[in-house]
Order: sequence, then C-alpha cells, then structure tokens
Amino acid sequence: MEQVEDGLNHVRVLSEEIGKRPTGFAGEARAAAYLCEQLSRWGLKDVGTEPFSTCSWDFDRCELRCETLGSLPALPVEFSASTPAGGVRGELVVFEHPGDVGGDIKGRIVLVAGGIPTAARLLDGGAAGLILASSEKNWAWHEIYGSGQPLAGVLPMLTLGYGDAVELIRHGVQEVELEISTTIADVTGHNVVATLPGSGDSPHRLNVSGHYDSVPASGGASDNAAGTACAMEVIHALSLSPPELTTDLVIFSAEEIGLYGACDYADTRAAQLENTRLGIYFDGQGDFLGRNNIHVMGQQGLADWVSAAAAEMEYRADVQFHFTGLDQVFLSARGVPTLWFQRSPQLTWHTRHDIVDDVSPTAMRASIAAAVELLRRAAANPNAFPGGIDAAQQQQIHDYVANGAPVW
Repeated sequence: MEQVEDGLNHVRVLSEEIGKRPTGFAGEARAAAYLCEQLSRWGLKDVGTEPFSTCSWDFDRCELRCETLGSLPALPVEFSASTPAGGVRGELVVFEHPGDVGGDIKGRIVLVAGGIPTAARLLDGGAAGLILASSEKNWAWHEIYGSGQPLAGVLPMLTLGYGDAVELIRHGVQEVELEISTTIADVTGHNVVATLPGSGDSPHRLNVSGHYDSVPASGGASDNAAGTACAMEVIHALSLSPPELTTDLVIFSAEEIGLYGACDYADTRAAQLENTRLGIYFDGQGDFLGRNNIHVMGQQGLADWVSAAAAEMEYRADVQFHFTGLDQVFLSARGVPTLWFQRSPQLTWHTRHDIVDDVSPTAMRASIAAAVELLRRAAANPNAFPGGIDAAQQQQIHDYVANGAPVW
C-alpha cells in the first residue's frame, strides 16, 4: 500500500491545543481555521467553510454530590437543562429499567439504568432531575439526546459511570444534589471543504469526509479528531499524485448533535453528488487493540469489491454490507455509495477519557493507506463495482433522513 502519514499531529492540535469543539462555539472556529490552513498549504483548491444554522450546546459545570460519597464524576446529557444556581437537592429514587419509572417521584431525583424514560413519566410525575447509568459505560458520558426532544432544556439530566451508580445504591444514599450549567443556543456551524482536481476530464468524482466537532466533555481524540486526521491525510496523499477523478473533501460539523452539517452539505451539493462515484467517511479511529470495520452502503457488489481489495492489501477489516446512520447517510441519500471506516470498540467515546494517548498512529496509518488505495482503484476503474444504492438500503435511508436533521 501507499506510504502515508499517520495524522497524529492533527489529532494533537485538534484535541489538545484546541480542545473541545462543540458546533458554533469558539473551539469549532479555531479548528476550522487550522484545517483550512493545512489544506491550503497542500495546494487544495476551493478551500473554505460553508455555514449552516443549527441549535447547539455546551456546558460549564456538572456535579453530583452527596454527604456519604462527596462529589462523583458526572456529565450532562446532551441539551440538559441547567439547575438553579447552587443546584437542586432531592431524595434519590432508583429504577432498574426506564419502563419501571412511576409512582411518587415529585421533587425527587430519579436514577435509571438502561436508558431515558418517556418524558411523560418524568414531567407528569414532577421529577426534579434525572441520573442515567448503564452497565455498558464505565465512566460518565454524554448521552445523545436531540435538541427537539421533549426533555431538552426542560429537565436537569446527567450520567454516572456504572460503578459510581452502584456505589450510591451500595451505601444507601437517600439524598443527592445536582448542579448543572449548560448553554443552549441557535448558532452558525461550518463545514470545511476543499477540492483536489483530477488529472483527467471524467465527470465522475470521489468524496472523502469525516466530522471535526466534538462533544463538550473533552477534545474528542478518537471521536473524531482521529477521523478528521485520517480524512485529511487521505486527501494529502492523493494530492501528491492526483488520481484521474476529482476528489471532494468535506469535514462536517454538527455530527454530534444530529448531522446538521452533512444534511446541509448534501442539499447544497446535490448536483455534484449526482456524479460522485464513491465516498469514504471516517468516524472513530485509533484503538490500540480493536478491529477495523468498513461499513458499506451501496450494492453488494461494492462490498465484494472492497473485501477483495482489502485482502489484496492485507488490510484486515470486517466488511459489513448494511445501513448505518452517520453523516455519510446524507450522501447515500443522494445516491452516493459510501464506506464508513471505523475501528472498534471505542470505549472512550463521549467521555472525558477520549484522549490522544489512547490513539494509535499505527492503526490510523493503516486505515489511511487502505482508503487511499481504494480511492485510487476507484478512480482508475470507476466501473469496477456497481453504482447506486441497494433497494432495501434505499428505503432505510429514506426513512431515516425523511425529516432532515436532526436525525435524533
């Protein structure tokens, strides 16, 4: 495979020097400027940002306190309401399943394992706050919850690592205090775009993408500074010897809050996407111990072509032909076959532990090189795999994006 850079320098800048990058806030603007500077330096064309409107959020404070255990590490659910200054105190009541929530919860703080209960159960019951725990989460995390959901901006909501939730119960804690300070605002987000002109005159195009926004918990090294870095280094490698087909690069914003950036890009670039033969999207890269996955939306023949090419390149990956609903779904909604490069298990996503030290440059380099090779093969022989989207996937995609963004 082609010799490529690993992109770890971009991960360090985005995750450590810039830090958290919620859409529409200062970190996003600094990151966009950095990415544009790099792309211009590499000689890409039409480098810039494309604005779109969205509702976004950030937080300044999130604490859970009790007399027995003191302060426990916590993170707000996306678009959580703020508490009054000084916090809100209430009796703790525990439910082991969202469907169990009920009875007398007025003025109480509800701890639930397994997911967010229906809004009616909490609001009609008069709950003072919500604590989420999950056996799949070792640490507090940002639970995805869209700005249009009924509890958004209405109820103070936070998460605890599973072990900390167990400790509350083990110690028989009767009363807790939540203090949360969030900012929810209508903002302007920005996708970063650039073009690498092809060496030939074919109307067909290729697309490389990722997302550079992060949840507010951290600098989002794996989610998704690493994916951004992979997309950047793919276009960098291609720029050193441009393929015949023109390659478009887009680094989306607002993935973390509902795919607003991808939705806007697909609407703006509809005519361009009609000629796009293949898109490669990066979200989640760099696990030291894990498994490479390539998620395929298109035709089974594309998945077969990818599997054969990966084997020839000795890039070990599970190639999965199925629907996936991240940014790339809006490209596939326009008929673009897409490959989502992802490395699992990504246990640190949406937590404070998503840091650069947990990102493997070796794993990133392997994914970058594999993507470059696939794109070069696609450019050299655009008919090597069938175009378009499988009928069953088309229906899944249509149903998923029917109302645009946010998709949750």
